[in-house]
Amino acid sequence: MFDFLSRLSWLFFNVGVPILAPIALLPLLGFSRFYRRASKGVAIRSVQDGQLLWVVISMCASACYEIGGALGNASSDGARALMFAGLLWHGMFIVTSSMIVSFGTADSMPHPAGENSERVPGRLLMRASLIVTTLVAASYSISHYSLT
Repeated sequence: MFDFLSRLSWLFFNVGVPILAPIALLPLLGFSRFYRRASKGVAIRSVQDGQLLWVVISMCASACYEIGGALGNASSDGARALMFAGLLWHGMFIVTSSMIVSFGTADSMPHPAGENSERVPGRLLMRASLIVTTLVAASYSISHYSLT
């Protein structure tokens, strides 16, 4: 039972809190009279331009740290090869997420009238960030639990 609670708490604090806390706390802006009007739809707007990928970058960095720390204790060459593949997998997501976040930030900047026809729809970046976040949360959890 203690092992289950330990694993559940790791999952909550290392995956759940970074992903859900910022989104869950944003609607609290509606309680302030000053921000009430601006807070309408703030949770969707916060992830619309791929900003959820900042969490992906930090989760991948944590996964790389854990895998790198366990690399010296690999029991076989096959286990070491899997760890290197995990490092490559998470490193690839760090680079990809950084690029997508920069594109999302550039696309969210205000454009003069007439340039909006070339703007990438925010829904595409939002869907991509949700898919990538789900993939990385799963792979981070799998790598953590397979190493511990």
